Amino acid sequence: MVILAFLAAGQVAIAQPGEKVQLDYEGKKLNGWLTEVDSPRATVLMIHGTMAHANMEIMTTFAEVLAEYDIESLRVTLSLGEDDREGMYDCAAEHRHTHTGATGEIAAWMDWLAREGRDDVILLGHSRGTNQVMRFSARHAPDRAAGVVLVAPFVYRARAVSVDYEETAGQPLAPILERAQALVDEGKGDTILDGVHLLYCPGADVTADSFLSYYRDDGDFDTLALAAAGTAAVLVIVGTEDPISAGVAEAVTAGDADDRISLLMVEGAGHFFRDLYTYDVVEGIVAWLDSVQAE
Repeated sequence: MVILAFLAAGQVAIAQPGEKVQLDYEGKKLNGWLTEVDSPRATVLMIHGTMAHANMEIMTTFAEVLAEYDIESLRVTLSLGEDDREGMYDCAAEHRHTHTGATGEIAAWMDWLAREGRDDVILLGHSRGTNQVMRFSARHAPDRAAGVVLVAPFVYRARAVSVDYEETAGQPLAPILERAQALVDEGKGDTILDGVHLLYCPGADVTADSFLSYYRDDGDFDTLALAAAGTAAVLVIVGTEDPISAGVAEAVTAGDADDRISLLMVEGAGHFFRDLYTYDVVEGIVAWLDSVQAE
């Protein structure tokens, strides 16, 4: 699936920079990796893309290069309902996780950073993670983050999601949504829908609650609209060769300019900003951070 899967597959895990830290949250252990530097100018809390993890290539290379510029980072693996989760989420497992479940975990990690004396925190999301960090910042804790970085977001259109689902899954989205909604309305949101296409997982076993969280338009899947509605400074980073982010630059610059929202276009970069494109991203973050901290 193009719009909601966000190409999470295809990334590999590489060496794990930083120190592993764990956090107890709702009966589960959450995993993160803290890359420290001497006299950090800021701390970046990084959230990965769809069903991915903290040690995929883009996350670890960002952590390493940010450290070169005296920015420390905490990259975390969302639990997706699993205890002590590491690595990609297995499509063959039951899917009880929800898109909005990230909000509480982001809050828990922000609280942990505050307890560790780190208050100047920048939120960074990649792909699906851009929407999750923006939901947290705009809807739940507008004053918690010093700024938000959206790496490879997308322009959300409900109609496009429906069309793409049918092309990918070979069946229309609407009847499955209706079935899932009916179960939730009956208080049976934990009922398993057998063999349903979910994100990039064909034939998945997924709860009605989980399916609805990823495909029902709740009004907040438009990440750029959330950025405009919030109060934090936002940096939007887009690769010119990334089909997922098609239309993002135009959406950011359309209409009245919002001086809280900045745009960085990385010429030639794809969805994962590999190799030297990582430096383009980090140098852009550093320049943006200079302007934010100068205000």
